[in-house]
Amino acid sequence: MDLSKKTDRMDIVIEPQRQTILVQQRWKYDWQTVIPLSNWTYDEKKEFHHQADKLIWNQWGGHFFIKIEGSSDFAKKAVNREFTVNFDLKWVLSNEHWRVVIRKIPKGGFKQSKTNWTDRKILLDSEDVASTEKMPGFFQHGVSHEFGHAIGNVPNEVNHWDEYRTTSSYYRDLYSIMNVGSELRERHLDYLVRELNTMIPETTFSINKLQ
Repeated sequence: MDLSKKTDRMDIVIEPQRQTILVQQRWKYDWQTVIPLSNWTYDEKKEFHHQADKLIWNQWGGHFFIKIEGSSDFAKKAVNREFTVNFDLKWVLSNEHWRVVIRKIPKGGFKQSKTNWTDRKILLDSEDVASTEKMPGFFQHGVSHEFGHAIGNVPNEVNHWDEYRTTSSYYRDLYSIMNVGSELRERHLDYLVRELNTMIPETTFSINKLQ
């Protein structure tokens, strides 16, 4: 039997039979256009969501493997098994976790993207599904970085968020997806692991490996 936790910002589903942990977010889009560009067509909207979902699935999903320990019946059954963490975006018209503002901008253009954890709002642009050189030799997809904030890499929840800040303890870890790169770190799942550890009494979840 699957076990789930529904929160304001994501749903977490533990699937014992598949040995997976699915993190799903419902995104309600607000499609905006920078003049003089044309309005978003339905095909453009579908393509943006497809690309964003694919990037999140590939860049965040399938890389974290969770081990389970404890004295609960669930933990005893899962003790020698690894659970793979997957991530999914669902396009919705209501009952959203996140309101996502997408600004259509010219190809190769740039607008500052950001995530407001408190208001559950993400600000993106049409170029955030393209690979962008943030520093010489360091490439990143904006949507993947902002998704990192949307799963808990934010102030007051963890002690790391935008790692490119000069005050960050991870300022020199340029390859990190929460810095200017595209690589994951175990710390990027701190919030999710904390949420998992509230789901089943006498059960502890922790990262076994990252690959």
